[in-house]
Amino acid sequence: MTHIRYFKCAIWLPAILLSILLIVDARYFSPPLTGGVEQYVLLYALGFGLPAYVAFAWCASRMVGGKSGPALVRLAWWAPVMFVPFYAAPWLLYGLGGLLSGRSSGVGMMFMWLAYLPYVLGLGYMFSGFTVLGYKTIASRSYLGNKV
Repeated sequence: MTHIRYFKCAIWLPAILLSILLIVDARYFSPPLTGGVEQYVLLYALGFGLPAYVAFAWCASRMVGGKSGPALVRLAWWAPVMFVPFYAAPWLLYGLGGLLSGRSSGVGMMFMWLAYLPYVLGLGYMFSGFTVLGYKTIASRSYLGNKV
C-alpha cells in the first residue's frame, strides 16, 4: 500500500462510517421522519453535512495524487479548515432559497452553520489526528512508501 492510497482511504472513511451510522440510526433507533423532504434535507444534508463531505472527499482525493508523505501530512492537518466552505455552501444555498421563496427564516439558515462550526472542526481535527497517527505508525514500520 502506498502513502497516497492510505490517505485516499482515510479521506473516504468518514463518509462511509457516517452513512452507515445514519442508516442504522434511522432504521433501528429513531422514529420515522414525519416532516417530509424538508426535514430530511435539514437533518441529513445540512446538519450532518453528508453531501458536503462527499463533495469534499472527491476534491481532496484528487488533490492527494502525486504528493509526498510530508505534504500529505500537512494537507491532513489543513483538511478540517478546507472542509468549511463545503459545509457552509449548502446552508447558504438553502437559506437563499428560503429568502427567494418569501420565508424570512432563510436569513437565519444562512448563518446557522456557524453554530455547528466548532463541532465540525473538532471532529475534523480528531479524524486528522487519527489519520496522521496511523500514517506515522505504519510508516515507521515501513509498510508505506513502497508498494508491499
